[in-house]
Amino acid sequence: MKKYIFCTLLMSAVSVSAATLDSAIGDAFQNNNSIISQIYTAQSAGYQAQAQKSGYFPTADAGYAYKHSSEKAFGYVEEQFSQAGLEITYNLFNGGADRYGYLSAEKQHEAQKFTTEGIKQDVALAVKKAYIEILKAKETIAVADRAVALLENQLQDVKLSYSVGYVAKNEVLKVEAELASAKQTQLSSVSGYRTAVFNLEQLTGRDYPENEIFETFQFSDDTATYEELRKEMFANRSEIKYTRSLIESADYSKKAVNAGYLPKVNLGAGFYSYGQEVSPADRDYTYDSETLLSASVNLNLFDGFAKKNSIMAQETVKKALTYRLLELKSQMDLQLKTAIENLALARASLETAKSETESSAENYRITQNRFKQKVATNTDLLDARVMLTRAESSRNTAQYNIYKAIAEIERIIEKNGLKYGKD
Repeated sequence: MKKYIFCTLLMSAVSVSAATLDSAIGDAFQNNNSIISQIYTAQSAGYQAQAQKSGYFPTADAGYAYKHSSEKAFGYVEEQFSQAGLEITYNLFNGGADRYGYLSAEKQHEAQKFTTEGIKQDVALAVKKAYIEILKAKETIAVADRAVALLENQLQDVKLSYSVGYVAKNEVLKVEAELASAKQTQLSSVSGYRTAVFNLEQLTGRDYPENEIFETFQFSDDTATYEELRKEMFANRSEIKYTRSLIESADYSKKAVNAGYLPKVNLGAGFYSYGQEVSPADRDYTYDSETLLSASVNLNLFDGFAKKNSIMAQETVKKALTYRLLELKSQMDLQLKTAIENLALARASLETAKSETESSAENYRITQNRFKQKVATNTDLLDARVMLTRAESSRNTAQYNIYKAIAEIERIIEKNGLKYGKD
């Protein structure tokens, strides 16, 4: 069976105070507005689920009423009437509507928690990519610095050759133009690094000082088959768990509506005090207070097909979610295959880039020696420098494309327990 390489990113120790990917992700989880907003959304769903538990408890109501009439209307004696009362009612049976309503709301709450985890994973991926861009930008600056240093040395050599009349003035101008272009690239590289830091700051909600040290990456090989990664992906992904929770919620909602076909049994008790003035203390013409006990059984015989259509609505919601889940798995499968292919391509590109860099470095060394021996031309050395810089840039790009591909796979399979930074 063909094996694919899945690499887990590990951080190397650079400095006690240096920024790590682990700390950056932690800051994002704490400060990112999208995560905070979704946490509150999930909490709201939790409170809604708790509100559905009210059916398990009795209800108590207290009331007071006062009336004043121009006629002796209350008890045919007085113009005033007052009443204070306390009622307690309890639903003894309603076909399980309360229970299913609570379970449906709890599944909605569960779905929102999975959404929260999915957003965290998306933010973590964005932080990883931003962090990787910072490391890549640092290497790009290093490549640009080396190019400038090589051209400055070449400029000194060609000026010396010009001073003794070995080369023409245009050879000096050619190197000066290349040096100016290299310095412009150097400035762009520094700007790109700053922009990458700005992006990480926006994601993490914190500011990094200009001299912040960002720890570099190391990666170790961890082999896994596509089938293994796919199985782990389907087991871990929050989006799949979210959709399944919604399907279960729709099923419980259907059962809650179906409970309406069963009778409802209620028990009640009340204590009432009456008066013939503002205070419900006593009255002369009849009893002052009473205690009532009640029981009722209700069965709805016809509701205009409301329950039937509500049940069908929940059934179609379940079907829609089921097909959405199938499509979601199909999309995830494509994501995983693409990410594995990107990782394989990046690894192959890195090997090629390393070979290209070694060859280009050796070619530059030979050409430089030949130039000093007056065998190679100034243009030959410029071409060799361009080749070397291009090879170093390709190696840099391939290296961090591996990291990005790893980060993508980590997000796609939603792998937990990965280590970043120091142990």
